[in-house]
Amino acid sequence: MTVVTTEKLSSDMRASAGTLGEGTGFVPQSRDQPLSATDLLFYLDDTTMPMADFLKENGLFVDGEGLHFDLARFAAIRTVAETVIRDYQAGDRAGAWKRFDLSEDEDIEGNGTYLLVVLAVLDRLYGSAA
Repeated sequence: MTVVTTEKLSSDMRASAGTLGEGTGFVPQSRDQPLSATDLLFYLDDTTMPMADFLKENGLFVDGEGLHFDLARFAAIRTVAETVIRDYQAGDRAGAWKRFDLSEDEDIEGNGTYLLVVLAVLDRLYGSAA
């Protein structure tokens, strides 16, 4: 498992600012401010409690030390995020939607699309280094 402080994450994001959005779906919260960890951590804030528990079980969470993640577990998280999106598009509110207590249209973003963005950015920043 890797732990990156918010300061280090901010620094790494700024160093990759020119290409960070390419193919990741990442959009900073503000274009007139330097990139910071909060621009990425924002994407993790909108999950349901059951999804947050699943993410923590799979090594993706934030605490006082910083952002914890395990690149080896990204495939499991990606599969669940893609399932949330696919089930939503199919109108299926059983399965993943029940498991993760999803109920609103916005849940597709916070528990599906946003998670894919986080994984893509972290893979871009740390995939070859970890």
